[in-house]
Amino acid sequence: MLVGGVDSQTQTQFFDKTGKRASKDLRGFRQKELRLFGQDTWKMTPNFTLTYGLAWQFNGVPYEVNNNLSALFQDPSSAGPFIFSVVGPGTGLQLYKDTLSNFEPRVGIAWDPFKKGKTSLRAGYGIFHDRTFGNLFGNARSNPPFQQGQNNFPFPFAPLSGLSPLPDAVPSATVPHGTGLLFGPVLFDQNFRNPENQTWNLGIQHQVFSSVTIEVNYIGSHGLYLFRQVDGNAPQPNLVAQLVAFCVPGNALGCTAATLQRSNLRLGFERGLLPFDATNNNDLGAVFLQKSIASSNYNGLQTTVSKRLTHGLQIQGAYTYSHAIDNASDPLNPATGGAAFPRNSFNLRAERGNSDFDIRHRLVINYLYEIPLGRGTKRLGSGFPGRVLEGWQVAGITTFQGGQPFQIFSTRDNQHAGRNDLAQLVGNPKQPAGVDKTFTGPAVSAFDRTPFSQASNLSRNHFYGPGENTWDVVAEKKTTITERFKLDFKTEVYNIFNRVNFGQPDTSAISGPGRSLSSQFGKSTSQLGRPDGTSGARQIQFALKLMF
Repeated sequence: MLVGGVDSQTQTQFFDKTGKRASKDLRGFRQKELRLFGQDTWKMTPNFTLTYGLAWQFNGVPYEVNNNLSALFQDPSSAGPFIFSVVGPGTGLQLYKDTLSNFEPRVGIAWDPFKKGKTSLRAGYGIFHDRTFGNLFGNARSNPPFQQGQNNFPFPFAPLSGLSPLPDAVPSATVPHGTGLLFGPVLFDQNFRNPENQTWNLGIQHQVFSSVTIEVNYIGSHGLYLFRQVDGNAPQPNLVAQLVAFCVPGNALGCTAATLQRSNLRLGFERGLLPFDATNNNDLGAVFLQKSIASSNYNGLQTTVSKRLTHGLQIQGAYTYSHAIDNASDPLNPATGGAAFPRNSFNLRAERGNSDFDIRHRLVINYLYEIPLGRGTKRLGSGFPGRVLEGWQVAGITTFQGGQPFQIFSTRDNQHAGRNDLAQLVGNPKQPAGVDKTFTGPAVSAFDRTPFSQASNLSRNHFYGPGENTWDVVAEKKTTITERFKLDFKTEVYNIFNRVNFGQPDTSAISGPGRSLSSQFGKSTSQLGRPDGTSGARQIQFALKLMF
């Protein structure tokens, strides 16, 4: 038997463009795409080949098939009211403008400088574009008037049996001025466009011996117009500066620099804490404004040594040393310790740092060895030993790689930008001797909150987590039973040495000098799993296959 009362009742209600109530917010998004290309290969000399081409790509602006989608064509940081407009075919309006300039030239060469067929020098350059992914514009389906919230706060508490269904809301495309709703719509910059990636490479491949090849490549890329989510209604720097100047000791309201944080910057006047708000309106809260203003750079050295199968041995090793830098890696899913919004939407330069996916070093070795014993070989090739020892081979993949980056925030909005900033590094981040090896991150004693009106001395993704060291091995025996029947038995061992590959350490926010919101700060409490979602601990599996 349940006993208690209800103090709040909330419901999100969905509507179509006519204002009719809908049971769900599913949308039928459509997008028109067209791609034209031409390419030619010219063998200029017997040892020199030129490949060149040009493509043009058009990715139309997404729309909802029934026009159940809206956008705001006003500056969300201005004073309200705000009137949302339905967009789509027949309305004359789109989420953003079409881009017709996505031309993609490319060129590549292949040259055998010694004309012996053992050396190849290759180089290439090309421009490529990506499309706008569905989750980005799909989140805009909640914009007015298509989604409304209804609330009921019974006082005193109401029994569950006494609650009535909430009435239908009255859908409106207008967010009135002076409401303090802090509504957060998903908007698109009108100059939003497809991301562009310029890629170039230079490499040489040489056959050292009849079965051994060495390849060295330099790979570079430069990304433009990458997706970047910013706060379209962030606290205004000029208003923040005036409030900082006002909130000095002895002011009439008793405010301090600590008052000028987060929601107080939007509602401080209404709460009686500030002489005015730091935003031009609080009808809208943090606006999820999608822009294509981010950029990236990648430079990598890739080396590969390959020995093809001879004398029962095949082996290949591939090493990559690279560095990826950007000012926005993913507009929706940041890396460990990250945030979808920039720390200060008016200072995006500070967001430039190591990419969320940056891995400096990676070495992968794969190998196969056919054991030269048993039937069909020169050793122990007959009788019972020949049967037992025939067809054995061992293969495996060994991976070594560095860790992925992360960042550490504090609980303080020290830049008065509406968002907590990174922590301040004040000491040696190295863990002291004797600490348990599960503490793979920096020591909490090295951090404090950044002083007010200053920016953190840490850059984005400054720290790196633990690396990975994995050995996967398979032993296989192939047995010929008769001319028609063959038996194949495998033993596969993943992470054969049962080595723990730690996950990213805890990065809970720094709450004071040498303090964090979590006692587990810097400690890895999970391990990396397998690509199929299973445990990263040693796994052994057997397989038996009969072929006929």
